[in-house]
Amino acid sequence: MTLLLILSLIITAILFAYWKHYKASLATLVIATLSFLLIGSGLPLAALLNCLAAPITPSHLNWQQRNAIVVLGTGTVKLPHVNTVQPTVLAYSRIVEAARLYRACKKTKHTCMIIISGGDALSTGIAEAIVYRATLLSMGIDTADIELESHSMNTYKNAEFTSHMLKLGHFDQVVLVTSGIHMKRALLYFSHFNIKPIPMPADYIAPLTSVIPLAYNFLITDYAIHEFIGIARFHIYNYMGWNIHSGSPGDP
Repeated sequence: MTLLLILSLIITAILFAYWKHYKASLATLVIATLSFLLIGSGLPLAALLNCLAAPITPSHLNWQQRNAIVVLGTGTVKLPHVNTVQPTVLAYSRIVEAARLYRACKKTKHTCMIIISGGDALSTGIAEAIVYRATLLSMGIDTADIELESHSMNTYKNAEFTSHMLKLGHFDQVVLVTSGIHMKRALLYFSHFNIKPIPMPADYIAPLTSVIPLAYNFLITDYAIHEFIGIARFHIYNYMGWNIHSGSPGDP
């Protein structure tokens, strides 16, 4: 996204030069160069990530009688040649965190359910929820303590469909597991459906400050911008009355 915008500026500078608008061409080229150097340095990214910082999580959870650990999907990947589907790199941190929380909860002898939310958004042929469940089962999680929401294709639908399951389950406490950079938007969406989960970020991202522009900083900047767009879109849709509740998709 950011590199595409910079490339657009460079093309615009070339067009200005072609049309003999040399001052405009030089100014546009300077803006493109400074943007490339600044974003690549990681300095703006630090400010973006600070704005997206997840709320402070409790160091110790007081597990209630009925607990739900909600894990949000973040994609799957179809492995070449072997025709199998596996969680993406960020998904593993969420899966491991869910397993850690589950084991801590089970020690209290209370009810502890893991709800995995995620459909087949990347068209790999199998829903994220099903793929993640297989990994959790391989880690020794009891299959009876895992519920699936396998229809949602984005974070808003994660929140909508899962909230319906949570209300039907009459849980005393809900814990939300997702990436730190994604937590602020996820909490916003869940609050829209009157769910106030305890945030438990599974991973964190930090910029790599460098004099030489790094591809990593462009990648994470795009990720952060995606989160801001999602938050802005939610508020715009709310204002326009477009955030309509469609209810549960009726998982089998």
